[in-house]
Amino acid sequence: MGRKQLAGIIAAAGLGVIVVGYGAAFAFAGSKIPADTTVLGIPIGGLSKDAAQAKLTDGLKDRAAAPIALTAGGSKFQVVPAEAGLSVDVGKTVEAAGAGRSLAPGRIWHALTGGDAVDPVVTKDDAKLKAAVDKLAGQVNRKATEGTITFKGTQPVKHEPAEGLELDTAKATGAVVAAYPADGQPKELPVSTTKPQAASEAIDKAVQEFAEPAMAGPVRLAVGSKSVDLTPAELAPALSVTVQEGKVIPALNTKTLEPLFQQRFKTLETLPKDATVQIVGAGPRVVPAVDGLVVDRTKVGAAILSVLPKPVGERRAAVPLIQTKAKFTTEQAAALGITQKMGEFQTQFPHAPYRNVNIGTAAGRINGTLLKPNEIFSLNKIVGERTKENGFTEGTIISGGKFKEDLGGGVSQSATTTFNAAFFSGLKILAHKAHSVYISRYPVGREATVAWPTVDLKFQNDSGHGVLVQTIFKASTPGNSGSIKVIIWGTKVWDITAGQSPKSNVRQPKVVYNTAADCKAQAPTPGFDITVYRYFAKNGARQKTESFTTKYNAADDIRCGPQPGTVTPPPGTTTTPPQGRGQKPN
Repeated sequence: MGRKQLAGIIAAAGLGVIVVGYGAAFAFAGSKIPADTTVLGIPIGGLSKDAAQAKLTDGLKDRAAAPIALTAGGSKFQVVPAEAGLSVDVGKTVEAAGAGRSLAPGRIWHALTGGDAVDPVVTKDDAKLKAAVDKLAGQVNRKATEGTITFKGTQPVKHEPAEGLELDTAKATGAVVAAYPADGQPKELPVSTTKPQAASEAIDKAVQEFAEPAMAGPVRLAVGSKSVDLTPAELAPALSVTVQEGKVIPALNTKTLEPLFQQRFKTLETLPKDATVQIVGAGPRVVPAVDGLVVDRTKVGAAILSVLPKPVGERRAAVPLIQTKAKFTTEQAAALGITQKMGEFQTQFPHAPYRNVNIGTAAGRINGTLLKPNEIFSLNKIVGERTKENGFTEGTIISGGKFKEDLGGGVSQSATTTFNAAFFSGLKILAHKAHSVYISRYPVGREATVAWPTVDLKFQNDSGHGVLVQTIFKASTPGNSGSIKVIIWGTKVWDITAGQSPKSNVRQPKVVYNTAADCKAQAPTPGFDITVYRYFAKNGARQKTESFTTKYNAADDIRCGPQPGTVTPPPGTTTTPPQGRGQKPN
């Protein structure tokens, strides 16, 4: 074999080794990411593209969604990435890290030995990012505040001047993107500052020259020979002081002081009185409005501030009175058109002292109620809660189909009478509830019970004119029944008549023997269903019909004591024998 042939064989063998080695390097490196590559500290070197994406997605899941912490002017803020349209594009980040197959020797060598820290590729929604930065500006931006003085009790409290801040929104957009994904450390926002005009020394001077003298003693406000004193403790909560360009600028929030003014100015002013409609003699009459003379509130604040720096003994100011019109004028009251009876109803009740108290109290509260067009009558609102403090006493009520004692017993008589007056006036009934059992002194199917605060009688003045509710109450005596009459005045719109269906689904009561110490005997009353009709007519022609259906429960025949012929049961138990006649309660 010649030397040339041997050299060729040796060269070919060397080339084969190189090819085999290159192939092995390509097979090992392939499409893997360079060995030392990291993304935000997450190592992805040596991984395939799919494996790197999976690892990076899992590793960045919490951090990519975490709020971006920011700071400006010593305050902390945050931006939620999703709201700002920010997210990490994991696929492009992995591509930027060097993933992908290549036969280039340099690429293979870099995959085997290279790699470094790679920044994540961030995608953004420009519209959402702008909105998020604008929102951030609203939180960051603040005007420079001048030094102010408020009062804790009567003690002046200084509030030092503070710089103003304004976010540079153009630069802030880049700052927000650069801070994403968040690493938990607040990043400073680009802001500009504005200086307050007053220095701290000016505040100290204002305390000495105005705030402390302002609390030295009362201020006297006078109208002619009459006057009232307002103390420092009363004025301090509404008083504040600002210093601008070295000038002391006091302010008094007179709206805060208005309840105080109303109370203390009673001796200085005559309040206006609204016109109204009242029953005078046999019918309604407009009571004219009365104009008033009240302290001019536009002058009070300046009058007080003018004397606050003065020494005790010189803290006096005159305030003027101004004529003030009533809010509801005589002409408006007359325009309500309350001139005739729209409807009325009267009921009677047997004598009982509690009925005189409760029915009489409710009637007194209802009397004189004035409803302007579309206003709503609420008996519970007008009469109030049935308590001793509100003028009511204990009486008989119906609870669970049984009579028992409770506060306000009898008020339902006022409700029933008022309901019927509204019924025959043609007013719109909004809410009413019949008693659970029928009471014979009430018109069947046309009655109303009330209970505080859930069961109410409500009707609306839909007449197009004003409505005045009048009550006429007559107390009972041991030998005579009492009565309550309700008249509704206004402008008559409808001629109302009533009708009713026959009773149906009659339910018979049971006889119940009750041995409880607090047993209250009760007469039986059958239960039944009935529908009441309200007919609306004009000029003798019926225009429409409404119906109200009531389902009365049977009231059991409750007899106090054991059932005849049986062993006396323990106290508090009841027995139910076959049906029979009961005893009427007292």
